[in-house]
Amino acid sequence: MPVLVDALVFVVALLVLLKASDTFTAATAQIGLSFGVSPFIIGATVVAGGTSLPELVSSVIAVVRGAPAIVVGNAVGSNVANIFIVLGIAAVVGERIWIERELVRVDLPILVASTVFVLIAVWDSPFVWYEGLLGLALLAVYIHSTLSRPARLDDTVEELVEEHTGESLDADEAPPTEIEEAASGTRAGPRTYVLLLLSLVFVFLSADGLVRSIIGLAASFGIGTEIVAITAVGVGTSVPEIAVSVAAVRSGEPEIAVGNVLGSNVFNGLAVIGLPSLLTPLVIPTNVRTFAIPVMVLATLLYYFITQDREITRWEGGVLLVLYVVFFVNLLEFA
Repeated sequence: MPVLVDALVFVVALLVLLKASDTFTAATAQIGLSFGVSPFIIGATVVAGGTSLPELVSSVIAVVRGAPAIVVGNAVGSNVANIFIVLGIAAVVGERIWIERELVRVDLPILVASTVFVLIAVWDSPFVWYEGLLGLALLAVYIHSTLSRPARLDDTVEELVEEHTGESLDADEAPPTEIEEAASGTRAGPRTYVLLLLSLVFVFLSADGLVRSIIGLAASFGIGTEIVAITAVGVGTSVPEIAVSVAAVRSGEPEIAVGNVLGSNVFNGLAVIGLPSLLTPLVIPTNVRTFAIPVMVLATLLYYFITQDREITRWEGGVLLVLYVVFFVNLLEFA
């Protein structure tokens, strides 16, 4: 019976966390636009980081609850699921995903670098505060790099402006000043601020419920909390990315699917692990250090190499899905 209760709490808490995070991100973006913050800055920070908000908050709560193993499990599980499941499904559904040249030459190397950084930092365990600060500094460099190339944010900016102003524009053709003018009409009334506060409260409450249920499930099954985080949380928090990526592929914008995975993985590797380490050293469980993290590195390298011809084919997507099944089965042997 306790197992069923914990499982129910896990599902409900995860659903509420995802919805509350999405609402919080939308409200923050609207308030930022109303204060005249550049849509490009909001796109590169608030919107891009919003996909990692569930992992980030639940990781901080996990540290507070004395379960730091969940932190690395969250980040690693989400990154592996993003590459194997999200990209895999998007490629299978879309038959073929075309990759932008700039993404292959600039963004993917940054992702590989962030993954290698995590591997080196956690290998001697624990992951300590100065390594966390370095990770956050690298994230700042990544954000600066993104902002220096506004064209990489065109789709996000278009969505921001249309969602909050109702005005359609083509960011490819409109100069930044015209985009700023279009967004300047955004207003954030009392309702927006209420939504911001309520969604933030629900983010933390649901994250706390999620962490408690993970601890309960791990105890009931006699496995480490990191295993539950890598599998159930990793897949669960990837569900929104799956929906967005499939919709993007079907609408003829496959680069959104690739960009979502890449940006989310960079945030996970540098912020989701980096921020909680400022509160306490993160002791890395042996099974995560010797199996899960090496798989994350291999998945990232595979992501890098299969995109060198600037496409991900349907059969490559199928291989990615099979690899996740292999990862999942073998991970249980390390529980």
